[in-house]
Amino acid sequence: MQSASENKRKRRRGAKARARLEDEAQDTQKEEVDELALSESKEKKIKVNSSSAAEAKVISTDKDTSNDNGGKRKGETKSKVPKQGEEGYMTKTQLRNAAKRRAKQLKRIQEEKNQAGGNTSEIKGGKASRLENIRHKRALQKQKDPSTRYIQQPKSAPIVSKAKIFFSSLNIPFKIHVGPLRGWRTVSKLPARQTNDDKNSCIIGLFSPGSHNIVAVPKCIAHHPAINRTIEILQKECDKIGVKPYDEADGKGNLRYVCMNVERKSGKVQVTIVWNSPPYAANDESEGKKTLDKFIHHLVGMSDSLQLHSLWVHFNGQWKHASNIFDISSGENAIALWRPIHGPRYIIERLDLGQEVPAKEPVFLHFPPNVFRQANLDAFTKIIVAIRKRLSKYNSERSVEVLPTCLELYGGVGTIGLNLVDLISTFTSSDENPHNKECFEKSVGLLSKDSRKKCAYISKNATNVIREENVLSRNCDVVIVDPPRKGLDDYVTQSFIDSARAEGGPDLLVYVSCGFDAFVRDCNKLLDSKMWELEQGEGHLLFPGSDAIETLAFFRRKRS
Repeated sequence: MQSASENKRKRRRGAKARARLEDEAQDTQKEEVDELALSESKEKKIKVNSSSAAEAKVISTDKDTSNDNGGKRKGETKSKVPKQGEEGYMTKTQLRNAAKRRAKQLKRIQEEKNQAGGNTSEIKGGKASRLENIRHKRALQKQKDPSTRYIQQPKSAPIVSKAKIFFSSLNIPFKIHVGPLRGWRTVSKLPARQTNDDKNSCIIGLFSPGSHNIVAVPKCIAHHPAINRTIEILQKECDKIGVKPYDEADGKGNLRYVCMNVERKSGKVQVTIVWNSPPYAANDESEGKKTLDKFIHHLVGMSDSLQLHSLWVHFNGQWKHASNIFDISSGENAIALWRPIHGPRYIIERLDLGQEVPAKEPVFLHFPPNVFRQANLDAFTKIIVAIRKRLSKYNSERSVEVLPTCLELYGGVGTIGLNLVDLISTFTSSDENPHNKECFEKSVGLLSKDSRKKCAYISKNATNVIREENVLSRNCDVVIVDPPRKGLDDYVTQSFIDSARAEGGPDLLVYVSCGFDAFVRDCNKLLDSKMWELEQGEGHLLFPGSDAIETLAFFRRKRS
């Protein structure tokens, strides 16, 4: 009885600790929603000098502090953005440097706060006390949901300005596309960690930028409502059952991550529990296996209230310094690390490609949790539509009536390429993830007989596909690449340059990039070779509120 009472007290302490964190997070998120609504209503009224937009924002929102750069002080009725030649004028570079200095200062304040033991009590009286209050307020502001930092004005994210400057330097127009700001995220991989005051209490949230400090994100405005609901339920059930969150300090604990994919049509959630252990044997009687069995049995019993599409377990028993969400280092044993527990194996999605270049038949994409799926599939569909428009134009420009051949590298389950099959004569997709091919073939199997004949898949990384399959010299007209954040492999980039010098090499290169710095590097290599020219570019903010941009670019091989 004493043990049961102690466990009950621990759960109560954990629930209270989590409630405090969630209350703080909800307060900041309510502010974000209110600020977003206010921003949307005023957006058309705000006019500032484009070269000093960041400075204008500081002046208009912080009237109680003096401006060291020549702005207005408290009590003055008007604030003026300094123009070039006037005192206080700052160039774009100076503004960026000032922003970096402010970021470093906030980081230092946070470190000082942590060293002081995280004391959040209010300090009163004296200049030093006022300074401490200011520092504390700034430190708390850093604890806001990091995915909504630029939610008021997504196009104000620094990466957007960087992209515009780059494409402007090449004399290429660069349009920015922004989709809905709320409820767009249908894929989320969130860490599960302990609260500060109870190691047995679980918080499922986000890491604060540049750290592994957990931030609670209840009712996150970016998340699909089904994800927010699932997070709330899982946190309570973890405490109730005694599932211990992972502790990075000693590598102990049960639950590392919770990964959620939402089926858009039904709103049901595919949940994957990332468990801190190698796969258990059937006769294993360890405490970890008993806890896992109890947890999954409990969740399956709650499938209606959870709106559960399916439940999976992924075993990730890597050492404590491994940062991968999933254990991808086990080669042939990778399949054993994934265990379907309940529900259908795949989430099936069909993209709405519109009527500008209508598709001849629907494509049903298959997504288990162990393959890559875009977190904002609605916005990513706009990229595919743009590729369809360009490919349709390319076909009309060709001197032959035969449709072009197409190779896709870093193709995942074929999300882009399968939605282009009606515009090409043959299609070969490829990726190194061993789980992708089965999904690709499931999707192809639902196509018409003529479309099925066009499609093939190679389970290799991009470098080996080119090196071993000789794909670039076999009358390959169009190449589509959608690499990870690190960009193209060096061998791949050089192969595009070399193949452009030969007969029968690719003529149109479609580059979809999620890492802008890597894109700039690869783009410069292609252009410097004098074998490729950049034809078109556009930016898509798939993660509005974050400092991230998806770049779509079209390159054409230069004609001699």
